[in-house]
Amino acid sequence: MAVFAASPGHAIDGGSVAGGDALAQATVGLGTITKPEDALRLTRCSGVLVAPDLVLTAAHCVNGDPLGALVVFFKGGNPIRPVYAAKVAARYSPDPGEMLPNAAPDISIADLSVDLAVLRLTEPVRGRRPVPLASDPSRVPKHLRFAGAGLSRTGVGRLRTAGLTPVASTSTGLTIARVDGGGRICLGDSGGPVVATDRGGTYVWGVASAVISQSAPCGTYVIVAPAAQVFTGAGVR
Repeated sequence: MAVFAASPGHAIDGGSVAGGDALAQATVGLGTITKPEDALRLTRCSGVLVAPDLVLTAAHCVNGDPLGALVVFFKGGNPIRPVYAAKVAARYSPDPGEMLPNAAPDISIADLSVDLAVLRLTEPVRGRRPVPLASDPSRVPKHLRFAGAGLSRTGVGRLRTAGLTPVASTSTGLTIARVDGGGRICLGDSGGPVVATDRGGTYVWGVASAVISQSAPCGTYVIVAPAAQVFTGAGVR
C-alpha cells in the first residue's frame, strides 16, 4: 500500500460527467501559481464553495505560498466564466483521531495524509448555493459522493462525480472510502468535495486529501479529511 497526496495529474477514472445538482453547482476547479525556485509552477486541484466567498480544498493544493489562485465553476461537466481570484484564508491540520474498530487491519494512522485549507474569493459568488459543512464527525454516512475537476494539458478538465463507500473511519471523522463501480480517484482530483445527503439536504463531509494505491497516479481508495473540524477554532468567517 502507498499513500499519495493528490497533486496535478489525471481526472476521475470512471464515475459520470457532472449534472446540475447541488454538488456540481458548488464544486470548483482551482489553480495556483507558485515560484518554488527559479521557475513558475502551476498546480490544479478541486474544491467546494462553502460560503458565498469561501472555498474549501486540500491544504497541499496551496502549498508554497502561492503567488495567486484562480477559481472556476462548472456548467455540467464544463468550466465556465467568470474566473474568480482568491487568497488563502486559513490552513488546517485536522486531528486524525483514533481508528475505530471497523478499520482495515493494515491501515495505520501514521500512514494517513490529511489537510484542509480555506480560500477567500475577492468577491462573493452569485447564483451558486454554498454547501454547508458536516457538524457531527462521529456519524459517518453509509454512502458518500465525490466530485473532481480533473485536469487536461491545457487547463481545467471536465467535472466528474463518483459514489464512495466508507470502509474505515476515526473518532474525529477522518474517513477511508472505496470508489464505487470499479472507478478510481486520481492525483488531479485533490481537494474535491466528498458529500452526503440527509433530510436537510446535501452537506460536505470532507475533501479528498490523498489516494491509497499500489502505484500512482490513481487508486480505488481515498482518504477524506473531515470538514467538521473547519471553523471550530479561530474562524475565518
